[in-house]
Amino acid sequence: MKIGIFFESQINSGGGFNVSQTRLEFLSKSLEKNYSYECFVTNKDSLNYLKKKGNYNLLNFKLNFFTKIIFFLHKFKLLKKVFSVFKIKNPLEKKIKELNINILFFISPSSFVQFCDSTPFVYSIWEMQHKSIPYFPEYRDNKYSQSNYQLREDSYKYAVDRAFKIVVDTKKTEEDVKISYNSNRDDLFEIQAFVPNLPTYYEKIKTKYDFDKIFEDFNLPKKKVLFYPAQFWPHKNHIYLIKSFEMMLKQNNNEFILVFTGHDKGNKKYIINEIEKRNLQNHIFLLNYLSLEQIISLYKNSFALTMTSLVGRSSLPLREAFYFKLPVFYSSGILDEAYSKFVNELDLENFDSLYSYLKDKNHSIDYEKISKAKEFYEQTCDESVIINSYKKIIKNFLFKQEYWKKID
Repeated sequence: MKIGIFFESQINSGGGFNVSQTRLEFLSKSLEKNYSYECFVTNKDSLNYLKKKGNYNLLNFKLNFFTKIIFFLHKFKLLKKVFSVFKIKNPLEKKIKELNINILFFISPSSFVQFCDSTPFVYSIWEMQHKSIPYFPEYRDNKYSQSNYQLREDSYKYAVDRAFKIVVDTKKTEEDVKISYNSNRDDLFEIQAFVPNLPTYYEKIKTKYDFDKIFEDFNLPKKKVLFYPAQFWPHKNHIYLIKSFEMMLKQNNNEFILVFTGHDKGNKKYIINEIEKRNLQNHIFLLNYLSLEQIISLYKNSFALTMTSLVGRSSLPLREAFYFKLPVFYSSGILDEAYSKFVNELDLENFDSLYSYLKDKNHSIDYEKISKAKEFYEQTCDESVIINSYKKIIKNFLFKQEYWKKID
């Protein structure tokens, strides 16, 4: 048995890269001794990073000008038929055949799934909010993202129609996909939590660093920190927190500050302008290019996590907050029910919503809820849980493969 793993995430993709890295690790660990794998890595920087971080079987899947042209031509149905007649395979399936790979795992969403004409595959769908907010720039404007609406639609539809399994993060995401693509296959979906690598890293180095000192070096005002780690996409909705803080200050509530961290995805300049326009520079702080140790120090020294994203039935920062036992204020109506019961939900149409929680003498913090969130994290994000999930998928595929091919 030989599997392929398709790794397309780039280092600057933030949480997406972390999810891909942990899934690569868990999937490789799930294989029996007589199994092998090849990991196709499309990005050179990602390849070099993975070489340093682990003993993975990595293959540089180069996308030069010629291969891009071949892939482009394979998208046309008529040309696809011509290529099929002359037995001309696209570069991905050609490599899969050369390596005798039985099944290909896409550990992140990828448009390359559309080139798996004769290859069984397992696909990943992380979120479906491009269907509910298709008018946002990241889904309609290539200046924000190459993963626009139509590219997602074509890839997801193809995957749902032809995948052996679709891996999703929550039951609610499964329902979103089923409704959007009219899928009635009960055996199609496998639910796996997004597992952050930050807690694992923290456990390895927690005695080596003074995280209080690292936090002090930020030189932030001596106030309670509301932490929002998120890329600067429009759908991350930083503007809600800016307007909320402006209203809190008008109510003479000045005991909190807000900290944003994350890479610019086209919206950062707008957010900075809005902060300056409202004279909130002494209340809202943007921290750039943080180390993992610095991020950990923020989790350990913040008062709460605030997330106002319009996307995702779950998220990595949410699980990280569960692990570090941090209170959470999260967008209402977004999360899967399994997660929403551990957070205080924010009404995104009411900029007083956050203040209504924080003005309470205990700031509406339920410590029993926080403890249960940590237990939930340990139950769903344990390494063995994800490894066993992959083992189940592979075992099921081997069983089905006996219908058409004798297993070597």
